[in-house]
Amino acid sequence: MIFEKYEPEFSPIDYFITRFFVGDDCLFEQETKVSLPTLITGDMIDIFDESYLIESREFGFNENAFITVYRIKKLTEIMVR
Repeated sequence: MIFEKYEPEFSPIDYFITRFFVGDDCLFEQETKVSLPTLITGDMIDIFDESYLIESREFGFNENAFITVYRIKKLTEIMVR
């Protein structure tokens, strides 16, 4: 059996960028060399001693980076309604 050398079509991912948005404002951004656990819609997360609800998530690529964008809402705003 002959194995040919595999040549990837795309360059490897070097960075994982995670961004959390409240409306149009980026509340927090983190860049890592390893992927972080994925959050899903309905999950709660604490950032800077405030609780937020994940409303949606989006994914994208940019050359050598994988980007995850979370749209979040402050939990106290949801509880007041």
